[in-house]
Amino acid sequence: WHDYQWMRQHLPDDGSVGLTNVTARFGTLILAGPKARDVLGRITSADLSSDAFPWLSAQPIEVGFSSMLALRINYVGELGWELHIPVENMVAVYEALMEAGAESGITDFGMYAMESLRLEKCYRSWKVDLTQEYTPLEASLDRFIRLNKTGFIGREALLAQQREGLTQRLVPLIVDADDADAPACAGVFQNGERVGLVTSGGYGHALGHSIALAYVRPDLTEPGTALEVEILGDRRPAVVATEPLYDPDNARLKA
Repeated sequence: WHDYQWMRQHLPDDGSVGLTNVTARFGTLILAGPKARDVLGRITSADLSSDAFPWLSAQPIEVGFSSMLALRINYVGELGWELHIPVENMVAVYEALMEAGAESGITDFGMYAMESLRLEKCYRSWKVDLTQEYTPLEASLDRFIRLNKTGFIGREALLAQQREGLTQRLVPLIVDADDADAPACAGVFQNGERVGLVTSGGYGHALGHSIALAYVRPDLTEPGTALEVEILGDRRPAVVATEPLYDPDNARLKA
C-alpha cells in the first residue's frame, strides 16, 4: 500500500503514465537453496544457467500450462527464484515444484527460518530496519545511491545530510546473547551511555551466533567496536561486524 500510494501521488499530471493495481491477480512462490536450479529445471524448458539467467535478472518462463515472471532473487541469500504466478495457477505450480523436488529433499520453510537467513545476509526489512524515519545513507545503503544523477526525489536532502554528517548508521552486531535474542527497540550502549537502537534481531543458525541490526552513532561503526545490547533488562556484550555476515562474496547467490 505504501508503494502504491507513493506512485499514485507522483503520476504525471498530463496522463501520460497510468497505474494499475494487479496485486489480486498474482501470487508468489519462492524456490531457494543449492538445488533450486535442478528442481526448477525439471519442470521448465527455460535456460536457468547463470549465463542465460544471471543473478538479479527477470525473465518470463513457463511451467506446464502456466506462464509466469521469474526473478533470480530471494530474501534468504541462496541460489533461487521468485516465481510470480497468476493466482489460478498457484496450486498447480506449487504441486509441480514439490513433486519435482521430492528426490532432492524439498520442503516448505517458514518465516522464522527466513528471518534467520536474511539477518545473516544483513538484508533490511521494510517497516522494521527501513522506515520513512531513516534515510538511505543512515541505513548504510550508499551503494544504491548515485548522487551525481539529477532529478530524483530526495537528492538535495541526501546531499545536505552528506555535508552536515550523519547522526546514526545501521550496522550488524554479533551479540553474546543468553537465552533470548535482541528485540526490536532494544537499546545499544557503550560505557553506560545509550548510543543506538536495535531494529531487528535473531539467531543465525549458519553462523552459530545471535545477530542484531542496529542504528548506532557513526563513530561506533568500525568493525570490532565493542558495545552492549539490552535484552530483557540485561546488557549483553556485542561487537560491530562487517556485512554481510554470511557468504560475503555472494557466491551462493551467483552459483
